[in-house]
Amino acid sequence: MKTITRILILLLLVCTVVVPTTALAAGNNDDKVIFGGNYTLQEGETLTGDLVVFGGNVILETDSTINGDTVVFGGNVTSNGTINGNLVALGGIVTLGSQAQINGDLTVVGSSYNQDPSARISGNIVTEDNVPFDFQLPKNLGLLEGHFPRLQLNQLPFVSPAWFFFRILIWTGLAVLIALFIQDQAAVINRAAFGEPIMSGVVGLGVILIAPLVLIALIVTILLSPVSLVGIFALIAAWVVGLVSVGIEVGRKLSRAMNQTWPVPLMAALGMFILVLFFNGFNQLVPCVGWLPKFMLGAWVMGAVILTRFGTHPYPAQETALTAPAAPAAPAAPAQEAIPEDFPPAEVKLAVSGVNATPAAHELAEKEGIDLSKLTGSGSEGKITINDVRKTIKDR
Repeated sequence: MKTITRILILLLLVCTVVVPTTALAAGNNDDKVIFGGNYTLQEGETLTGDLVVFGGNVILETDSTINGDTVVFGGNVTSNGTINGNLVALGGIVTLGSQAQINGDLTVVGSSYNQDPSARISGNIVTEDNVPFDFQLPKNLGLLEGHFPRLQLNQLPFVSPAWFFFRILIWTGLAVLIALFIQDQAAVINRAAFGEPIMSGVVGLGVILIAPLVLIALIVTILLSPVSLVGIFALIAAWVVGLVSVGIEVGRKLSRAMNQTWPVPLMAALGMFILVLFFNGFNQLVPCVGWLPKFMLGAWVMGAVILTRFGTHPYPAQETALTAPAAPAAPAAPAQEAIPEDFPPAEVKLAVSGVNATPAAHELAEKEGIDLSKLTGSGSEGKITINDVRKTIKDR
């Protein structure tokens, strides 16, 4: 079997995992799929079967043996044991000690590897520079000749699942990157999306229907054509940011279901992985209308992003003002300063409470019962961010 074919078979095995688990097999005589956890094979132990780890590290101690292939996605591999099969690592560091032995191919994509001179690799070493990633379709398909195309069946089934999984990887990586910059904004967007789902869907659908007409009108006007390009990029950005925000919320609910606290980038990666796997898979499996759920999801998240102006203003704005706690009535306390009418709604609650924190941090602290006045902010000018609250939740 070709190296790239074996890689894709093992990677597609990860796609079948929807509910995270520490291992699908209780003993060491079956295939293991570990989702969001680490795996250590102790000295002298043997695993008979394939090992797939998603978002975790793998440690193979001296004299340990894996009789099968090993795939690690988004984690590090440290080996002093024997792998009687292929080792595939995507995004991480592979360290092969002096006792390490791979009786198969070593494939590192988006990763780096360090090999002790005494380590042995019997197969090929495949990297980004030499990975056989060719998607050329057969020529002379006869699609325009009025007869059934003469297809090479040994190639086309390989192209479709490979491209499907490649798109999942792109979206997962994009979610991790964007989540690093929109953590506070994502909380505001999700609050509007899940709190006002109908309004978000209506606004998103209206934008999708009306925006193309407006952009076309701007394009035909030569002087305003640059404005149309900005509008197109803004719509694409709203769609992507909305998907990543919902992916973060899916990952957060997943972590709570497992009684764990994950960093936001990991929650975004897992959530986006599940969303893309489900909606793109539904589109592939259901003809004619398979695109409809994906379209509805895009309209919904885009509407939430627009309502909150990319997560910078909560929606509805009245909710923040109505839920603001009353000013302290202690006789000796100084009078509460009046809040101007043009004061941003997102800051009303913070101004009343006197705590320098972001809206997302304030909401999470209130939900978890944490006193923000006892925290030290890591943001600009000592502002308390949502990460400061999450760290407090994790440490308590």
